[in-house]
Amino acid sequence: MKIVLKKGSKRNSAMKLSGFLLLAVAAALVGLYIFTTTPEIQLWYAKYEEMLYRLDMAIVAIGYKYIIVLVILALFFIKGFVPIVSISAICVISGMVFPTAPAVLLNLCGLLIMFTVKYKIGFRYGGGNARRLLSKSSVSRTLIEHDTGKGNPWLLFVFRFIPMFPINSVSRLYGSMEFDFKKYLSISLLGFLPKLISYTVIGRNVFDPLSFRFFLPIIVLFVISGVSILVLNAFLNYMEKV
Repeated sequence: MKIVLKKGSKRNSAMKLSGFLLLAVAAALVGLYIFTTTPEIQLWYAKYEEMLYRLDMAIVAIGYKYIIVLVILALFFIKGFVPIVSISAICVISGMVFPTAPAVLLNLCGLLIMFTVKYKIGFRYGGGNARRLLSKSSVSRTLIEHDTGKGNPWLLFVFRFIPMFPINSVSRLYGSMEFDFKKYLSISLLGFLPKLISYTVIGRNVFDPLSFRFFLPIIVLFVISGVSILVLNAFLNYMEKV
């Protein structure tokens, strides 16, 4: 049986363009990093290195860091209800204040809170706008609900891995389908982990913006985004021909 997706050619073109543009940005960032290693740029950067180092040390020396931990976890909790600040910004802040490993752990705990809040909202009150949009397309409904009608685990991983999907809407949707909660959390964290680590490492190296350690996670994010969009587009093209 052939599945026809509406406006497939427009979607195909748009996703291809988006994917290749993101990969082009990643390549441009590699070129930019190489450019920053030239003696002229390094000489200019040396004027600001001491100031950036002092800022880094000032943040490291902040007392009562448990308050910052509570604030960051509170931001994740509130974000489960309203989009007050982006997840990337929260993860970067964690990386700025704490060493990489504790910051990653803190951000993982925050994500657990946020994923749980939105899942429970969906479980109790339904999928909201995402569920209504889903009901308008039999193809999307079949893909997401899977064989059991309680959610497609592979698609959940894709939703978490690819940056283009709204996190809270997906969480609420899977809650409304009563997808197994432990499996939901495990898949969600696994899919989001590459982005979480990248955001945290960016925060850890934000005071050394011309270093490879700062450029690398940004390049990785663009590569992940570009490749995942192209792979998803290829999958949708395949579904059109089935």
